[in-house]
Amino acid sequence: MTRSTRLSAMLLLSLFSGYVAAQALPNGALQVGTLSNQQLIQDAMQGVAAKVATLGCQQPESFQPYVLAMPQGSEGSRYWRELWVVQGCSSEFPVEIRFSEAGLGAANYVIE
Repeated sequence: MTRSTRLSAMLLLSLFSGYVAAQALPNGALQVGTLSNQQLIQDAMQGVAAKVATLGCQQPESFQPYVLAMPQGSEGSRYWRELWVVQGCSSEFPVEIRFSEAGLGAANYVIE
């Protein structure tokens, strides 16, 4: 991961902490927010920033997460989907993420 991608991820993470959506839910979203803990948000943000960079935006400004599917499965192996909408470079970049628990206290993510 490049230094600029890490910086972009850190910027997005800091902007997320105080961002409140004042708009309607995107198509398919169940609720505003994320079901991820702070560590998983930080980890996934690096992948989200890299994805947005491949779409042409090196300077993301903020993001808003939405839950697309509530957790399913048993504790320690649950999975869910979220949509993180990144604002930056005069555009919005919707990024879908599939999360899955990998035992108790651990999780993985896949950017779709």
